[in-house]
Amino acid sequence: HFVLPSRGESSTSPTKTRTLLIGSLICVIGIMPYVVFDVVGIQNTAARFSVMAPFILYLFRTFEAAAGFVPKGADESFSRYCTYFATPAEVLFEQRVTRKEMIQSSMDVIKCAAIMSIVCTILSPSGYTPFGAISAGEFYEPVTVENYLNPRHLGNCFAIAFFFQSGLALGTAAIGNLVQILTGYKVLRGMNNPMLEATSPSDFWGKRWNLLVHVVLKRGVYKPVRRYASALIASLAVFVASGLFHEWVVHAVFLYNKQSEGVVLGSNTAFFVWNFVVIACERMLVATKGVQSLKKVLPRFMVTVMIIMSSLPAAHWFGGPYLNGNFFSDYEIFVPMIRKM
Repeated sequence: HFVLPSRGESSTSPTKTRTLLIGSLICVIGIMPYVVFDVVGIQNTAARFSVMAPFILYLFRTFEAAAGFVPKGADESFSRYCTYFATPAEVLFEQRVTRKEMIQSSMDVIKCAAIMSIVCTILSPSGYTPFGAISAGEFYEPVTVENYLNPRHLGNCFAIAFFFQSGLALGTAAIGNLVQILTGYKVLRGMNNPMLEATSPSDFWGKRWNLLVHVVLKRGVYKPVRRYASALIASLAVFVASGLFHEWVVHAVFLYNKQSEGVVLGSNTAFFVWNFVVIACERMLVATKGVQSLKKVLPRFMVTVMIIMSSLPAAHWFGGPYLNGNFFSDYEIFVPMIRKM
């Protein structure tokens, strides 16, 4: 709250005191997860990931506060801003949650938990490579069409991507439901079935996938950069920032005081830069007659398949550290599953 620009102060020219405070907060937020791991002695990678999640939000909420892009209603009072900043959800202070919405939210949590249980039950016996272990190569190795478009590779990538969609949907739904109960305000839904319903790359990343992170990146990175640069450069900044904070997660979860073979830094950033290229291509082609004609002729599910295929060949760049770092087996500890005896 003290990082917010005061009245009459330009958010583009912060005072030295505020600049020092912003830098100090960023350093503290960056270090705190490691302190928690050491103090509590957390080795389970899924538990570490859960600890990292709120600190990611704190980091970008610090950026957005420094730039003066706090969401409407959050800065009306000190107590309300503390609620907003500390809550691992996107609280919509302008909307009170109704009883009907609370019931629906609770049902969503149950639904997400059931889906996650089914996903783990199906994928666990194969070690989360249902189509057999196959490596398309690391991000720094030569890209070959034969490996990246191998149906088995694509199948494994889709399985892991769907696992992440289901896991993030469960996590954001459960936390959001709890926040709604405690605050009485409506919470933004975190996941909107991007793997099965996306209609464009922009729709996938901007309106469906992990919307909680999307909104803090938009306010904490996109809007500040957009003040000085084009929309394309601002989008690049968002994808690079997304890649870098995922590298932070990979280091903290898999590499800090742990031995994780096959976990390399850089692959997550490469994956998000790949997706920036996809978004850039979309912006150039979306208005062309050919693309518009295809969208009219093709069934919606085929459009979704084409959208997913624009990123799926390189999805192992993102999922590789989690697969090699035994994240999925650690996650299973917290999920009820059906196992063959």
